[in-house]
Amino acid sequence: MKTLLQDLRYGWRVLLKSPGFTIVAVLTLALGIGANTAISTIVYGVLLRPLPFPQPDRIVQLSESYQGQSDEMDLSSKELQGLRDYSQPFEHIAGYTPVGFNFSTGTQAEHVNGLHVSSEYLSVLGVHPVVGRDFLEEEDRGDGQRVALISHSLWERRFASDPGKLGQKIILNGDPYTLIGVMPANFNANATTFDSGPAPQVWAPLALVAKTAGSGENIGVVARLKKGTTRAQLASQMDIVTRDFRAQFPNVVGQQLIISFVPYQVMISAAVRPYLFVLLGAIGFVLLIACANVANLLLARGGSRGREIAVRISLGASRMRLFRQLFTESMLIALMGGALGLLLANAGLSSLLAIAPVNLPRVDDIHLDGWVFAFTFFISLLTGALFGLAPAFYATKTNLNETLKEGAGRASAGTGRARLRQGLVIGEFALSLVLLTGAGLMIATFAKLLNTNPGFDPHRVLTMQFWLNGSKYNSTPEIASFYRSLQQRIESLPGVEAVGIVAAGLPLERGGNNGVRIAGPKESEWISMDYREITPEYFRAIGMPLKQGRVFTDADSADSNRVVIINEVVARKYFPDQAAIGKHLFVSNVPCEIVGVVGDVKSFLDQPAEPATFIPASQAGYGTSKLFEGWFPRSIIVRTSANPLSLSQSVREAVAEVDALVPTGQIRSMDQVLSRSLALRSFMMQLLSIFGALALVLASVGLYGVISFAVSRRTREIGVRMAIGARPADVLRLILAEGLKLVLAGVVLGIGAALLLTKLLEGMVYGVSMRDPLIFLLVNVLLVGVSLAACYIPARRAMRVDPIVALRYE
Repeated sequence: MKTLLQDLRYGWRVLLKSPGFTIVAVLTLALGIGANTAISTIVYGVLLRPLPFPQPDRIVQLSESYQGQSDEMDLSSKELQGLRDYSQPFEHIAGYTPVGFNFSTGTQAEHVNGLHVSSEYLSVLGVHPVVGRDFLEEEDRGDGQRVALISHSLWERRFASDPGKLGQKIILNGDPYTLIGVMPANFNANATTFDSGPAPQVWAPLALVAKTAGSGENIGVVARLKKGTTRAQLASQMDIVTRDFRAQFPNVVGQQLIISFVPYQVMISAAVRPYLFVLLGAIGFVLLIACANVANLLLARGGSRGREIAVRISLGASRMRLFRQLFTESMLIALMGGALGLLLANAGLSSLLAIAPVNLPRVDDIHLDGWVFAFTFFISLLTGALFGLAPAFYATKTNLNETLKEGAGRASAGTGRARLRQGLVIGEFALSLVLLTGAGLMIATFAKLLNTNPGFDPHRVLTMQFWLNGSKYNSTPEIASFYRSLQQRIESLPGVEAVGIVAAGLPLERGGNNGVRIAGPKESEWISMDYREITPEYFRAIGMPLKQGRVFTDADSADSNRVVIINEVVARKYFPDQAAIGKHLFVSNVPCEIVGVVGDVKSFLDQPAEPATFIPASQAGYGTSKLFEGWFPRSIIVRTSANPLSLSQSVREAVAEVDALVPTGQIRSMDQVLSRSLALRSFMMQLLSIFGALALVLASVGLYGVISFAVSRRTREIGVRMAIGARPADVLRLILAEGLKLVLAGVVLGIGAALLLTKLLEGMVYGVSMRDPLIFLLVNVLLVGVSLAACYIPARRAMRVDPIVALRYE
């Protein structure tokens, strides 16, 4: 311990004597460690931080998928009931489905997110109400009883935390419910669904919607495993369930049902998991480059301290003692870099979260804590070892006779040390090329998506959500009348060009779907298609082109023949050699005549458009509307001649003028909806670009250091060359060529690495080849250009060497 303290004191004094070197080394490491800590904090918070439930590793998500399809899907209520018969591996099993509630206590209504859950849902999570009780088993049977739990925040806000309010009636979607309990204040409701929107505030029995939901696959299933149940045992049980379910629930011909499981924590973050791991790997490359830079600094400094080391050895110091001393200096630099990096991470984390996609799950769990401090400390020690070992080794490998014979300024650096420094620079540029190539692919992808036609015109369009759940509008004619009054109010606003209303989702967002059959001599099986209920002006308001036939009119009323409009995907796929106009579809078992064909609108910009059907809101069955209302808001679409957001308050007031009890929600322009659909890729593009730029700067600084050091070591040689006739331009070419050799070696190595590692981006890239020659060419040109600029400064200094002075150089 005494020796360690001596080493620390001596190392600290040595670093203070070289403040320039110390500041550069610490700042370089701080950038790498700080960025690494910030990204690791996000990765840990989203992917790895244990869920806030007892023994969360025992909670699994059960789902169904079909052979040949990778998407996991929810189950039907009948399948949930069937799973309960296979309870051997489960301590508890429960279903849930997200829903929207219009909540009131008899006065003002507000819209809140909620969940319909089965009676064992909270037992699966290991959570209990802090006030009141949980759901009872009998409340999850038959039609269910109208009881509800609310969040602690809603209890505080609407009931002033009064326990006496238990048993009171609350109104949810127009129906009276008995308030039976309040969830704990620390209950992280956002960690109970895969939707990163507003957290659930109300929980009601699943039985209330199980019958309404029919056999549709819209129920999530979670289970808590019995203690000691292994994944192999669960997998074996799921194989049995799969076999039995295939017999009980026949599927579309050619598809095979698979019941599978995945840890609940993994399922919550499944959509962003590959993106975050790529970012973690990318920032790891930046840290390696920072370590290589500091190692280069230490190697150069070790060369200049050769005489000092030789003198100390000749006076009796052991090489191991000196190695330990030099390594201690490296660790001091690493720890200082880690401390400063932690401050940078704390400052940068909020900036990262500001540009993070709004659908990033578990945002509340992203924060600095003891685990982050421990990680930063570990990273600091690891980086100290990475960049400190080789310089310390070479510094203590000094040849005493040669070093003591040389002048103080010419202590030999050694060929091994020089080659190591060059190798580090080559590695830095190789890693930089990989990062820049990844950034280039994401930039190209983002540009491609921005230029992809979504199928409608998103510019100058305002959208606003509203809900009619439980309102006085209990029939299709009443809803249609409300729509007409609302449209007339909004159309009278200045700058409004068209107003439409849609139920079951906006374009570029998750929407509703419905069962459709193609009518004809050979009636088709049920086909799941996107489904929208719209008013006549919807297509003009959203900017969707009519391709054939006509749009809806006011004449398409509840008393007229049922009609439907399809998109081009349906026309091409199901009416390939004939006109679709005049043909019939069964939509929810109702025969509808096809009167129009509109252009294809994408639900996801990077995927082909799905088959879609549109029916007039005035002909929508209220049962279907009420079902979709539970999962999707209705939306007003307003096309304007000016900035759409300038009408936000006016549109909200127009709804209140028609009916003050109808709650309104999120107001956005369609440009904002489009931006949200690209948010995750935008986040990747920005961060990879930042990491690539940072890597390039660090690599260039490293190259500058190597070339600058080489020039200082070769001053005498350069003087001799100029004395025998070399021109300054010849010296410039000589120095630039030396730097270019290192860069080209890094480029060759980096291209090979990029071809391998960019495959990790395959599922994130759209419309761009993973081996796009233009991207590789531009990245290489950028690397070479920046490296030549880094070499030019020391090369210019070499050009100005005075031969007379250089020949006297000692």
